[in-house]
Amino acid sequence: MFNFRRSSNNQKKTVFLKDQPLNIAFLTYRGNMTCGGQGIYTWYLVRELSRLGHKVVVINGPPYLAPLDGIPIKKLPSVWDAYDHFLPQPPQRILNPISFGEWLAIRTGNFPEPLTFTLRAYYFLRNQLEAGRFDLVHDNQSLGYGLLALRRWVPVVTTLHHPLPIDRKAYLQQARNIRERFQVWKFFSFTHMQNQVVPRLDGLITVSEAAREAIAEVYNVPREGIRVIYNGVDTELFQPSGLPRDPNRLLLVTNTEDRKKGVLYLFEALKTLPSEIKLTIVDKINKNKYAYRLQKEMGLENRIEFTGYLPPEELTRQYNTAALAIVPSVYEGFGFPAAEAMACGTPVVSTTGGALPEVVAHGKTGLLVPPMEPQALAEAIRFLLQHKNTREEMGKAGRERVEKYFTWEHAAREVTKFYQEVLNDHR
Repeated sequence: MFNFRRSSNNQKKTVFLKDQPLNIAFLTYRGNMTCGGQGIYTWYLVRELSRLGHKVVVINGPPYLAPLDGIPIKKLPSVWDAYDHFLPQPPQRILNPISFGEWLAIRTGNFPEPLTFTLRAYYFLRNQLEAGRFDLVHDNQSLGYGLLALRRWVPVVTTLHHPLPIDRKAYLQQARNIRERFQVWKFFSFTHMQNQVVPRLDGLITVSEAAREAIAEVYNVPREGIRVIYNGVDTELFQPSGLPRDPNRLLLVTNTEDRKKGVLYLFEALKTLPSEIKLTIVDKINKNKYAYRLQKEMGLENRIEFTGYLPPEELTRQYNTAALAIVPSVYEGFGFPAAEAMACGTPVVSTTGGALPEVVAHGKTGLLVPPMEPQALAEAIRFLLQHKNTREEMGKAGRERVEKYFTWEHAAREVTKFYQEVLNDHR
């Protein structure tokens, strides 16, 4: 059911039984949690799969995944620092065909990592797959041509958090001139490759019903062949602390460079709110970044604080001391910050973009407004800041909702069932 196009395979097939431990090669082209959802997803899902008895090897690109007890992590090279410097250091790193092509693509405004990572993964894995070391390859939204070569030996499944043409659309909507629009089209040219890879994989996982609908439409694959498995939240880390909350402080946890995160619309909303309302943004920032320039253009420097990347314990403290968490995204395939805030007992003001209504229960754990509507966002924020009892009730309900629906143990068990179905269908 999950094989859109099967590859020929002459190996002897094995029937995979329920609860049978599997050998899994898990691929992610950026492994670290600071990269956003794909890093968080990898670390927690791999940990829980290992706890279920599976043998997982993580193959990842920089910035690399943080260590996991007992789980091998292979660090593939990259010249990704060429985004910030003309030549990577040391420069001889580009003296092979894949790295040179990657460097050249980066320097000309393209995004080659999904392709170059999967090519490196192929060369790393091919002998091991030939020897039968792994039962299955699980890709985390790399979707490069190298994955198709791996199908010669084993099934390859992917987790597709959302279709990246949605990102391209958000960038185009906020482009200020023809030059910026051209840069967007060039950067997202790799999506043509993904259009060809996705229908040829052996199984698709996504993290929400909204993402499933978008994937089916964008990649022209059958909706029933896409398995929805919600993300989890670390409820031991993200939990209410009892710390006093600042009644005038809003919190945004996001990659502000990503235009679909809706930073522009939140800043426009903030301008209409009383001056005592401040915004804390958890994200790395410098003077050349989009959000920094935007706050200066809008005269909001004195009302916005950027914290930089924070260790998990400090991030939890930020959630616990803010009055509200804000998720102004144009689209989310899931929405980790919304779920993390709810786990900490923090009410959420969010848009209805993508899967956010599946995470935030409107009127119970927060308020939902249409995306790209700053006035509606400001009104929802103003209402909750004026009603402390409502905020407290929403906070308690949010914690209960996360504990009921969004745990990593449940996600890992559902992913295991999916693996077994794909493997048995592939025999």
